[in-house]
Amino acid sequence: MVDDLIKIILNYLIIQACIILFALPFYWLYRRKYVGGGVKVDFNRHLENFFSSRYANWLVFFWAAAEAVVWFVIPEFLLLLIVFMRIRRKRQLLYYDIYGTAAGTLFAYVVHLPTSLIDKLPYIQPDMVTQVQNWYNDLGIFALIHQPFSGVPYKVFTHLAPEYGLFLPLFLIFAVVVRISRFYIAYVILVSIYPVLHKYVYRNYVRVAIVGTFIFSLMLWKVYTAYS
Repeated sequence: MVDDLIKIILNYLIIQACIILFALPFYWLYRRKYVGGGVKVDFNRHLENFFSSRYANWLVFFWAAAEAVVWFVIPEFLLLLIVFMRIRRKRQLLYYDIYGTAAGTLFAYVVHLPTSLIDKLPYIQPDMVTQVQNWYNDLGIFALIHQPFSGVPYKVFTHLAPEYGLFLPLFLIFAVVVRISRFYIAYVILVSIYPVLHKYVYRNYVRVAIVGTFIFSLMLWKVYTAYS
């Protein structure tokens, strides 16, 4: 029990550190250009200003692209926090999520890692690869409908797709539609509770992000161990 708790905590700390390191270059570029000498704002408003900048566009783009290839944090994790922010360009960030997903999918499809390397990627188990192969054998391109809620990382689907002769343009379209559907469902739920939670979340972006990361890391760990 204690060993499991230690593993869960270490897993959370690793994921939290990776998220910060991934976002840090984009935030640094934003601070370099926009921060300094202007009107000082509180940290929550500062985060909103960052996500209103073009650097947030590229953060979302590369986050989504990397998640289709090697990264292990879904882009929706980032976008759902933005739902509660007072910025007007939420839809534009969703577009960059779509562009990044398409770019990452194309890259993974072309690179086409062999099966022996796919299960070496972070948070991938050999049984996940076997499961996706079974889905592809049974359903072809429609195997993608299992991805959003199965817990199996999207990158397993993208790297294996070329083995089944799936038509790339159709695969791209279907993959983007399926993945955006997950975000849309979560978005509708959060928008419905927005009036209740907005004031609290607005005052506590960092706390909410930390709690959200812990919940995400716990779910990721659960899926990973379930396939071990």
